[in-house]
Amino acid sequence: MNLSVIIVTYRSAAYIDRCLAAVERAVKAVDAEVIVVDNNSPDDTVAVARAAAPWVRVLARDVNGGFAEGCVAGAEVAAGDRLVFVNPDAEVRPETFAELLDCAGRHPRAGIVGGRCLTETGENDPRSWWGRPTPWSVFCFATGLSTVFPGRALFDPESPATWTGERRVPIVTGALMLVGRDVWDEVGGFDTRIFMYGEDADLCLRARAAGYRPMVTDRAVFVHPGGMSSSSLGKLVLLFTGKATVVRRHLPRGTRAAGAAMLLFGVWLRAALSRRVAPPDAGRQGRPIARRGDWAELWAVRADWRGGWDARTP
Repeated sequence: MNLSVIIVTYRSAAYIDRCLAAVERAVKAVDAEVIVVDNNSPDDTVAVARAAAPWVRVLARDVNGGFAEGCVAGAEVAAGDRLVFVNPDAEVRPETFAELLDCAGRHPRAGIVGGRCLTETGENDPRSWWGRPTPWSVFCFATGLSTVFPGRALFDPESPATWTGERRVPIVTGALMLVGRDVWDEVGGFDTRIFMYGEDADLCLRARAAGYRPMVTDRAVFVHPGGMSSSSLGKLVLLFTGKATVVRRHLPRGTRAAGAAMLLFGVWLRAALSRRVAPPDAGRQGRPIARRGDWAELWAVRADWRGGWDARTP
C-alpha cells in the first residue's frame, strides 16, 4: 500500500464529514487507506465520522493525549509506505495526495513533503511552511523587530515567504504533512511529550539533522480555515509552550538558554507595549496574532509555558 491517511480528531463533529468527503475523492487516485483517530471527543465526532465514511477505519481512544500521540497511534496501525497527516478541518483537493506522492518519489531525500494552503476564499495562505528558529530570529522577536517589520526576510525570518513550484523548506506544517515510513521510523515520529503545537517543527528539524530536506509543492492544494487570530489565552499558552520547546531543543547548543530568555523577554515587551501599539498585519507574517490584552495575560502565566513541553507534568 502506497499511503496511509491519518486524521486525528477532537470535538470535530462540525466539520469531519467535509474533511472525509474531500479525502474520499483524493484517495481514488492512489492506493491508500484512511484512519481516523479520535482523542476521546465529548461530542459525537466518532458517530459522525462513521456515518459519513463507513469505509474508514476509526480508532476511538479513551484518552486525549494530544495531537502527536493521536498521530502516533494512527501510525502504529498504518500499513502504508508513506503516512500523510491531515487536520480534521482541512479539505484536500482531488489531486492532492497523488501530487504529494509524486513529489516525494522524485525527491527521495526530502523525507517530508507538504502542500500549498489556501484560505476559504481561495487566497494563498502562507502557513504552508515555516522558517527555522535561530538565535537571530529569536532576537528579532525579543526586540520587536519581527513585529515592526512583519514578513520581512531579514527581521522576521521564521515567517514563510511567497513561493511557487517546489522548494525546500525548514518546517512543513502539520496541517498537511506526508512522511515516508522509513523516515518516520528512523527519526522516531512525532514526540508524544508535545501535546499540541511544535510537534511538526520538532519532527522536521530532527529529520533535517538526519540528512533529509523537507519540501513543499504548490500542486498539492488544501484549504485550511484556521483563524489568523488566537481564540483564547489557552491556545496562546499551548502555542508558546511549543515555541519554547523548539527553542530549547533546536537552537545551537550554548544558545538555548539565552534563546528561551529572549522568547520570554519578547512576550514581556509586547505585554508592556500592547496598549499603545497596534497589532501587526496577520496576512504579512502568516502567524496567529494575539489581541492587545493577550500579551499581558500570557506574561502573567509565563510559568506555564516558559519551560516548554519537556517541563510540563504529564
